[in-house]
Amino acid sequence: MQAAVRITQSTDGEPLAFRVAGPAGGTPLLTVHGLVSSVQHWRYFTPRYTSERPVVSWEYRGHGGQPPPRDHRTASVAQFAEDAYAVWAASGVGPAVVAGLSFGVQVALELWRQHPAAVRGLVLMCGTPGHPLDRLSSAPALRRAAAAAVRAVGARSSLARPLLSTLGSPTGRKLAREIAYLTGGARRGACPREVLEDLFAHVAALDPQLLAEVTASYLEHTAIDVLPTITVPTLIIAGDRDQLTPVAIAERMHREIPGSRLVVFSGHSHLVQVERPDDVHGEIDRFLAEHGL
Repeated sequence: MQAAVRITQSTDGEPLAFRVAGPAGGTPLLTVHGLVSSVQHWRYFTPRYTSERPVVSWEYRGHGGQPPPRDHRTASVAQFAEDAYAVWAASGVGPAVVAGLSFGVQVALELWRQHPAAVRGLVLMCGTPGHPLDRLSSAPALRRAAAAAVRAVGARSSLARPLLSTLGSPTGRKLAREIAYLTGGARRGACPREVLEDLFAHVAALDPQLLAEVTASYLEHTAIDVLPTITVPTLIIAGDRDQLTPVAIAERMHREIPGSRLVVFSGHSHLVQVERPDDVHGEIDRFLAEHGL
């Protein structure tokens, strides 16, 4: 039976929905999901680990069917890290292994920066520590221009809403799937179709300004300076066909996080955790056992 939804408040008074499932005892896990995504990307992870330990799962503000925040500008990596801490504190569990996926890697790293006492370990999957456009160009002007363009589109509901509504049509979803396959965002034949269908439906339902602010924050934020400061056990997982966050990014994190471990899944994409869940969970199991977590 699914755990009941609980509500807490962040530092700025925004409501945050979360669940705590699993038996007491054992090091808890705190999930942090991807960009404009939802807890659905943990559909295999959560039931696997709630059989043995507490798992705290939650949605970013304005995500998962929640109303958008009063101020769209609060939808940022730094604020999401504060929200993660508020959820963790309200859950009543001890220091947690924080599992971040994609954009959630930035949030997990920012949580370590802001509230290290809440973090007992890190599992960083298919993400970047920051400035994702740097693989194209590290010019600050490019980041500023891209973020400004995203915000401009989000502010024009007459343009943004029709774009999002295309994800509600079979043709729009088919095009989005093909883009995901071509960019290494998902592997054709390996990524369950319902994972992508749920993602597209979730994105289509998001408030355009919220979506724009989150995306702009993703482009602007960096936690690269945090990497050498990490003193908790850290597991990094990557797919070698992931073009959104290529293996070179995971390798850099591995070099800069003291004592970290890197596992690369051959032939897999940005969504390796739903393409090969048993193998991913096996690596996480080994990591947890190795460090007594």
